[in-house]
Formats: sequence, structure tokens, C-alpha cells
Amino acid sequence: MRTRTRVIVGVLAVAAVATSVTVSATTWTRSQEARERTTLEQQYLQVARQGVLDLTTISADTVDADVERVTSASTGRFRDEFSQRAADFVSVVRDADVTATGAVSEAGIESMTDSDAQVLVAATSTVTNASGATDEPRVWRLRVSVARDGDRLALSDVQFVP
Repeated sequence: MRTRTRVIVGVLAVAAVATSVTVSATTWTRSQEARERTTLEQQYLQVARQGVLDLTTISADTVDADVERVTSASTGRFRDEFSQRAADFVSVVRDADVTATGAVSEAGIESMTDSDAQVLVAATSTVTNASGATDEPRVWRLRVSVARDGDRLALSDVQFVP
């Protein structure tokens, strides 16, 4: 009887240890997945915020560098379309002597996968130009698409949200 009790106690101890190891491994895995998701969310938010800042901070004095900054942070159709219109954009900014300074108020993930995200961004810019605007505020609500482009994340689309 004593041997049988020892065997039962031993089996229960092994089962308890196995259960504890399984629970610990599952908890660690879920925690690691949550950390990775949070890191990815922060990366998407940072790219979207910076992209909106780049789009809303433009100056006639630095417009070539401003356009290059937007182009280099973009990918896909958005990059192609922006690049095709860059010369006209530069001309308008210089002719109107535009100075615009942007600021992001809020940004949040609308949806995301491991390879892309839709980010809603609220931003403002203050605009001064030759037409008489002097530090006029402009409010922007944008849906920014961020996509994986090789080993980096880049703007892949920007839409105005009414």
C-alpha cells in the first residue's frame, strides 16, 4: 500500500510540474506575441505620423528636400503618383511662397496585419503664403496606409477622411 501511495504521489507531482511548465510556456508565448504586436503597432504609428509631418511641413526654401523626404519614405502607387506630380508641386509651392508647418494631434491603428496597416491621423498645419495667408491653421483627417517594402515600412497611400 505504501508503494502504491508513493507511485500516486509521484505521478501527481510529475503531472503538476508538467502542467506548470505548460502554463508557463503558454503565458510566455502569449506575452511575447503581445510585445511583438505592440512593437509593430508603434512602428506603423511612427511611420504614419512622420509621413503626415513630411506632407504637411513644406517650405518654398526647402521644397526640393521636402519632396525628396516624402518620396524616399513612400512606396508603390503612392510613391509613383507623388513622384510624377513632384515638379508641378515644387512649382506651385515656390510660386506661392508657401511655408507650412505640420503637427500630428492623434494617430491610431484602424487595422493591421504583419505586412500593412491603415492608420487614422489627425493633424494640423499652419500656412503662410503669398496669397495673404499668415499662420492660418488647416485641419487634416487622413487615412494613411503603411506597407512593408523590403525591410522597411513606408507610406503606400494617403486619403482625406471627411
